[in-house]
Amino acid sequence: MIRRSFLAIAVLAGLGPCLSAQASDNPRVRLLASTCVTCHGPGGQSLGAVPSLAGQEKAYLQEAMLEQRAGKRETTVMRKYMNGFTPEEIGQLAEYFSKLK
Repeated sequence: MIRRSFLAIAVLAGLGPCLSAQASDNPRVRLLASTCVTCHGPGGQSLGAVPSLAGQEKAYLQEAMLEQRAGKRETTVMRKYMNGFTPEEIGQLAEYFSKLK
C-alpha cells in the first residue's frame, strides 16, 4: 500500500510541468489540481470520455464540484474526491482550471 502511494505521488510530481504555472503561482493549488490529472488529463485536457476542465467558466466548475460534493450530481468517484476538499479549495480549483488554455 505504501509503495503504491509513493508511486502515485512520484508520477503526479512528474506531471507537474503539465499543469500550467501560469494558472496559479500557488504550489498548494497546483498540488490539489494534480489529483485531477488521472481522469481529466494533463493540464485539464481530457484524453478520453471524461470532460476537460481547462478553460471552463469558474462559476460553472465551482457549481459542478459543489453539487458533486453534496450528492446533487450523479458521479462515479467525483463525490469522494470533492468530499476531500473544502469549499474554499474547490473555489481555488475552479479558478485554477478556468485559467488554463
